[in-house]
Amino acid sequence: MKRIAIWMMLAVCFLMVVAAPVQAAPQTAVDIVIDGEEVILPDSAAAFLESNRTFVPVRGVFAHLGLEIKWDQDSQTATISGDDVTIDIKLGESQVQVNGQATAIDSPVMMKESRLFIPLRFVVEQAGFEVKWNQEEHTVYLETPALGEELTDTAAFLQELIAAGQQLTSYSAEVDIEQAMSMADENIEMDMRMQMDMVTDPLSFYQHMTMEMEELGESVSSEAYFTEDGFYSYDSMFDQWIKYDEDMYESMIGLSETQLDPVAQFELMEAYIEDLKVYEQEDTYEMHFNVSGEGFQELLELILNMSELGLDEELLEDLNLAIHIDEMSIVTTLDKETLFPLSEQMESDLTITVEGEEIAIRQKADSTYSNFNSLSEINIPQEVIDSAITFDEYLEQIEMDYEEAM
Repeated sequence: MKRIAIWMMLAVCFLMVVAAPVQAAPQTAVDIVIDGEEVILPDSAAAFLESNRTFVPVRGVFAHLGLEIKWDQDSQTATISGDDVTIDIKLGESQVQVNGQATAIDSPVMMKESRLFIPLRFVVEQAGFEVKWNQEEHTVYLETPALGEELTDTAAFLQELIAAGQQLTSYSAEVDIEQAMSMADENIEMDMRMQMDMVTDPLSFYQHMTMEMEELGESVSSEAYFTEDGFYSYDSMFDQWIKYDEDMYESMIGLSETQLDPVAQFELMEAYIEDLKVYEQEDTYEMHFNVSGEGFQELLELILNMSELGLDEELLEDLNLAIHIDEMSIVTTLDKETLFPLSEQMESDLTITVEGEEIAIRQKADSTYSNFNSLSEINIPQEVIDSAITFDEYLEQIEMDYEEAM
């Protein structure tokens, strides 16, 4: 009886040990240093080490590396985008999408205290950054990729670039734009995607654009043709093609011819480009520059006051149009052999003042270019020509709809 009691006590002790809650290994805090500068994160969003993997908050670290982060609450998916990579990581899953291709990841995204944390090494290595781990310091050192050898004679490079542009007879472009506007107490955010085919001689293009605004609750699309047969634009709100009058067509021709003139281009670029740096890489050149507010204002006034545009000078003075640029940075990647543009990233933060009212605009645009010198001509479909109304008729229709709404 005594022996049975002893065995029962041992069994109970064993069960107590087995049933004890298993505690996770303690999470070690980690410091993050990018190009020699420590990234300061709040205590509630500090990076940590778990299972020999460094996790960082979705907001904070990646932005310092120039990566864009989006979180889709419905699908529980984080999207991290860089110049040449897009990574989709779903909460709790070990399969991620890298540029559309499924890739295994050994440390899934996790949620901690209502914050999303992402394994650092996998993301930054996919984006081309060098990662070094210092065990003693518990510090991750990140280094941005080398930009290549910097060219010293940027003026000569610009002249070569403009000359090369004269050899570009046609191309296609895709542009993704994120824009946020604020005026008075109103904030408007919109996403735009534009696709364009262009032929330079004779100047002609086709453009298709979609725009999404939360306020609209649906996407709005537009199309435009510009050829020797005229300038036609589609308004999806009215489901109508519009043919613009000859004066506007001639104005666009005059403006475009000025923009395509090599000497005029060089003078304009010198006027508003600041901090131009060009880096030579294996197969490409990467051109970094900022746009000055003063130079941009001069450029704007030059364009608006061109006689070909037919704009009334008194009207421009009454508008008192002014643009103040807080930031406008552009990075253009060029093919090393042809100097044709392959891609471009632009970020801007500016304020436009019209008739005393200020509109703040933040914008990010990512462009890619293709089909160099492979397009022969742009043709306007006959049904577009046949169905189009004049610009004056279009204005009358807008006025009628406005009066009915009032």
